[in-house]
This record gives sequence, structure tokens and C-alpha cells, in this order.
Amino acid sequence: MATILESYWNIKVNMDSGMKTAKPGPEAIWQYQELLYRIEVLQVCQMFQKSAPESTDIKVLTPHYHMLSAYIKNLTLERRGGFCNDQESLKQRETAHSSLMRVVDDFTNRFRSFAHSSDANRYGKEIASVIQTVLPSWIQYRETCITIKREVA
Repeated sequence: MATILESYWNIKVNMDSGMKTAKPGPEAIWQYQELLYRIEVLQVCQMFQKSAPESTDIKVLTPHYHMLSAYIKNLTLERRGGFCNDQESLKQRETAHSSLMRVVDDFTNRFRSFAHSSDANRYGKEIASVIQTVLPSWIQYRETCITIKREVA
């Protein structure tokens, strides 16, 4: 089964191919820029996961955590545009954003009480868990802003 990132890459390849033969309309342009944005976010999250320090020293872990935390908080604020044709769509977006904010708040609170242990890999495991929790909520929110069609015409 393909990962979300692999699925997005496949959609991108199909969209790139389609744009060689036809001019994209406004909806396709919105979807394409959203697709590129999501690919970039997923790749950055992979980088954060892979670069998590293997240490028990809080002074080593803190800079990585601060970068990740700032990045995730920024995801809740940026690119809030998109099409909302009706009140129901707007309600869905607000609900998805509230859900994302609860996940981010939980992540922040979890790390406020992060205690070092003798396991140098614990921080990396925690970061992986956070990313695996935040991304589905973020993608669900993003889908309420701009839906990426899985099949490209």
C-alpha cells in the first residue's frame, strides 16, 4: 500500500503530464499548488523524524524540539484560504481546524512534561508518534481548504 507521500507524488506526475498537453484551469491550479505544499510538508516531517537526536541530554534535544514545534504550529496558521461555497463547508473547515489545534495542543503539553530517560532513542520515538498523529489531522484540515482529487482528468 502506497504512503500518502507516494500517492501525492503519483498525482503530481499525472498532473505534470496532463499540463504538457492542456492548460490547467483555476481549480487545477489550486489543486496543484496545494499538492506541492503537502508534498513539501510531508518531506519536512520526514526530515524531522530522521534527524531526531539520539540522546538523553535535554540540551541536545531542545533545539530540535523547538524547530519541530514552531513548524507544526505554523501549519495551523498558514494557507488558510481555499474555496468555501457555503456555510456547511465553512463549518467543516472550522471543525477540522479545531481538531487540528487540539492535536497540536496535546503534542505541546506532552512535551512540556517530557522527562529524560536512559533510552537515547525515546525522543525519536516520541517525535515519530507526534508526526504520525499530527499529519492525519492536518491533512483532514487541508482537505477542507482544497480537495486534491485522487484521479486527474
